[in-house]
Amino acid sequence: MLNILIDVIFEMGYLGFFFYMVIVGTFIPLPTQLILLPAGYLASQGKFDISTVVLITALGTTVGATINYHLANYISKRFVSENKIYKIKKFFNKYGRLSVLLAPLTFGLGQYISLPAGMAKMELRWFLPLIFVSNAVWNFAMLMLGYLFGENASSYVLYLVGGGTIFIIIIISSFVYREFKSY
Repeated sequence: MLNILIDVIFEMGYLGFFFYMVIVGTFIPLPTQLILLPAGYLASQGKFDISTVVLITALGTTVGATINYHLANYISKRFVSENKIYKIKKFFNKYGRLSVLLAPLTFGLGQYISLPAGMAKMELRWFLPLIFVSNAVWNFAMLMLGYLFGENASSYVLYLVGGGTIFIIIIISSFVYREFKSY
């Protein structure tokens, strides 16, 4: 089933990349590597343009993150206590920009940072460019792995970006722990 989806995305080309990344940008857990590594490999063969793929995929994840942002903002008004929202806003006033910039550079956290950002009503003038740049950097890294290592790129992903991901998770976790331990 997943192979059929990937085949359809590649048949659609850049438009397929955009729509896949919109889904990835929301809270639906689809890995970016499924299309970015093969797209990088195909770019090395002249079938795609790397800069266009980076732009299209970063726009897609930004649209998905914006959907999450607004959804979280809407839902939090109805289902999250004022005390919890206050804590999230306090954290985001202090570390929100850094969190939004770093979270997409980690496995599995990127698509979820928009939820607390929406709850905290982080200013969109900061949220949108930060989430776009961070996703563009991640997408470029994944594309370059595919470009450089071809069909074997997936075996290099954990080695090359895993250590950095762990470091970023530790930084974010320490900020969150330090901020919320007094509550």
